[in-house]
Amino acid sequence: MLKRLAFLPSFALGIDDIDSDHRMLIELSNRIADAIDRSDYADCEALFDTFIANCAAHFEREEVHLRASRYPQAELHARQHAELLERARGTRSYCSERLLYDQAGECYGKLIDFLVADILRADVYFKSHIEATGYQKG
Repeated sequence: MLKRLAFLPSFALGIDDIDSDHRMLIELSNRIADAIDRSDYADCEALFDTFIANCAAHFEREEVHLRASRYPQAELHARQHAELLERARGTRSYCSERLLYDQAGECYGKLIDFLVADILRADVYFKSHIEATGYQKG
């Protein structure tokens, strides 16, 4: 059985729509794990497509906040988003060819790496900026 993720309070940026997106992306990753555990690879692929579409929308919303808050690394962060999205699409292609359980689990690991790269690594600096500047949505 694959491990599941949980949204921890420390992940929260304090921007409601971004925090909601992060929760939803974690929930989608857990639903993908459920599909893999059931060997329901058609559902897994559909959920992965939904995950990628939601990531793209999330990144667009987050980039609005990056610019609005005058985050000094906004352009770099946006480039990281583009790279992460490209990596997610590549992982999706890779995974569609490997539907055995062990290989599907490897794909799930790549998905978790993706979430960790966005929420824990890249956004931690943005969170520090938000806290330092007192940025509030709107």
